[in-house]
Parts: sequence; C-alpha cells; structure tokens
Amino acid sequence: MSRIVIAGGGVAGLEALVALRGHLGPDPRIDLLEGNVELIERSMAVAEPFGGPAPQHFDLGRIAADHDAALRPDRLGSVEPAEQRLRTVRGDVLEYDALLVAVGARADIAVPGALTFTGPRDVSALRHLLDGLVARRVRAVAFAVPAAVTWALPLYELALMTAEHLRTAGVDDARLVLVTPERDPLEVFGARIASRIRALLAQRGIDLLTETVPLRVGPGGLVIVGGDAIAVERVVALPHLGGPWIGGLPNDPDGFIPTDEHCAVPGAPAVWAAGDGTTFPIKQGGLAAQQADAAAAAIAAHLGAPLEPAPFRPELRGLLLDPRGAQVLAQQTGVASDASAQWPPSKVATQYLAPYLAAAADAEAEVEADRKHEDEIDVGALLLSLAERHADMGERSLAIRCLDAAEQLGSDLSAGALSWRRELASPVG
Repeated sequence: MSRIVIAGGGVAGLEALVALRGHLGPDPRIDLLEGNVELIERSMAVAEPFGGPAPQHFDLGRIAADHDAALRPDRLGSVEPAEQRLRTVRGDVLEYDALLVAVGARADIAVPGALTFTGPRDVSALRHLLDGLVARRVRAVAFAVPAAVTWALPLYELALMTAEHLRTAGVDDARLVLVTPERDPLEVFGARIASRIRALLAQRGIDLLTETVPLRVGPGGLVIVGGDAIAVERVVALPHLGGPWIGGLPNDPDGFIPTDEHCAVPGAPAVWAAGDGTTFPIKQGGLAAQQADAAAAAIAAHLGAPLEPAPFRPELRGLLLDPRGAQVLAQQTGVASDASAQWPPSKVATQYLAPYLAAAADAEAEVEADRKHEDEIDVGALLLSLAERHADMGERSLAIRCLDAAEQLGSDLSAGALSWRRELASPVG
C-alpha cells in the first residue's frame, strides 16, 4: 500500500487530505503530521475584538478520522529526498511514497514597537487599544503594512472596523491613518478595486499614505523610510513572514520552498509543497488551498490515478470584512460584490475542505441541539412524577413535599393534582 505523508494541518494540508481521498479512495495510507489538535479559522480573528464571534475551531483528530488518515502529533524536522524518508521533530523516521509539505510560514515582528496582529492571541491587546481610543486616552493610531507583506487585506479590515467602532461609540476626534508601501490600496486586486478601497477609506475618515515604508515606532510616532515620523501614539502592524527552513529541501534565502507549476519541489523526487511556506509571494489561504489542489492532483497521478493534473493557476479572491457590508474582491474581474447579509461571514473558501467543514458544522449543530433538548428537563413535571411515585409507595409526606415544590417552581397543578394533595394531607382513616 502506498504511503502519503502530509506535513501540516492547516488549510493547505487539510485541503490536500480531502482532495487526495477523493482522487485515490481508501487505499493509500495517509499520515497527517501536525503538533496542534485543532484547525482554527484564523482569518476571522480580525472581527473578534469588535464583537464578532470567536474563530471556529475544528477537531483535527475528527477530520483525520473522517478521511481515514492517521493524525501524528508531531512536526516535520528534515527530509531525505533520495531515500524518500523524513525525520520528525520528535525523532521518528517515516518513509513515504509521496510527501506534501504544508507547514506554513513563521510570523515575526516587522515593525518594532507596534502591536503585531497575528490572529487570535492578539485579540486581547487590540481590545485594550480600542478601549483606550473610546476613553480618549489614545488619540491617533496608524495601521502599518510592512514592506515585505504582500497580503495586506487583514490590516485594511482592522482599520475599517476600528473606524466603525469609534463612530458607534461617538468618538469623532480620533485620527486613523493607514500606511502602506503599495502604490494603491490593495493593489494586488487591480486598479478598479484599489480605487474603490481608496474611496471607502476616505468615506470612513481614514487617512491613507501610500508608497510609504514603515520602519519602527519611535518617540515621535511611526518612523518611515525617507520622511518625517508620522505623529501617532500607537501602531498596529502585520507580521513579517519567514520560510520554514526544512532541512534537506531546497530553500530560497528567506527559507521558503520553491515549487514548479504542479507544486512539486525541484530536486526532491516525490515531494510537493503548498501554502505560505512556499516561495509563491502572496500568502493567502485561498491561494494556499489552490496550491494544495494542484499538488493533490499531481500526487494522485504520481501514484497511478487516471487523471491529468492541472497546474497551479492562481485565482485571487478575498473577503473584505467591512462591518457595513462584507464584500468579495476578485482580482481577475476587478469587481467587489456584496458577500452576505450575515456579519461576519466565514472566510474558509476552498474546493474540497470548505464543503466538508460546512457539513461537519451542520451535523455538530444538530447533535448539540438534540443534546440541549435532552438536557432541558422540566423540573416541575419531574416533581409531579416523583410525588406520584412516593404516593404509590405510601410515602405521603414525601409526595406532599414534591407537590409543594412543584407549585413553588410555578408549575400549574391541575384540579386533579390539587385534590390529590388534599387527600394526601388528610389524616389516614
């Protein structure tokens, strides 16, 4: 039996897992290497400080079991491509017929002194900043896109949500400024969407400084390249991402893994890579899933599946969580369209994983509803039932006590029950 190892239990790794089972059926053994026990929908963390729900958590053990995969609580350490084996961080050695590396990137501080927003763990710090703005202890905040960041959409969301939060709180004298090295806001989506985002920022009272590279927070505010510091009291920035530096695999100078059009790793037979850990410059969940789809198809063909694998041809789409109406941004069409009336909508948009997660969430909701229904006990009815049982056993005082308690709880005693209690309270003849 062939053995596939997927290193990484994020969106890319799980997308590949579901896709591979679809391509290959139950026959190949699949091991999922991941140190975490949950998949967290991190892209939704931007909404949580503003009253949005916490990101969804999905049990990796259940996902693996549902797709006949073995979840190994471990991480990829190094690879020996010539021998088609790998070593885990814990020291285990695994042989493979195909390896997919989807370990993600390493987040680091890009603007020293800023609040670096990386996801759920930074929600509390951002809430504290919002409290300072509402209380007017903080008067000016910059949202800074670092020079090396190519996926800046989360920072635009934070700026828009902050502006709306202040408007709702009646704060109209705070200064918000978005600082970015881009020539146009969200320029990765093209000129039409950039123009729309520029107008949206102006409408919400958010100043925009393009072609401006933030360096660090200093005594005068946000220090930038080649200009005076921007006078702000606090700065929110996105992290700098570095490559995973996997021993035995080719890496670029920053530790990212190169791949070809089918997401195979050059010079490493039977190894593919997908997601933020690759050299593909735009680090975004939807694109990571598209890489995983290309890799899964190539792996399936490599193991004998009768299919012609399609190359990775990125189609960039993003969901902008604007609290006044979420919008889907599409690079190829240059169109921004309403996403949903729901606030905030989900950002998990993948070909294979998203339908599975949606079905799993629906099933879990049904189970929880059934459990809640089962757990909702009518105490009054229970007391009446106990009263009847005690009466049948001749325990008159206990029966009366249960009837009195039921009445105290607001249970309506029928005329028959009232008559029955009078009979129980009457002396035994």
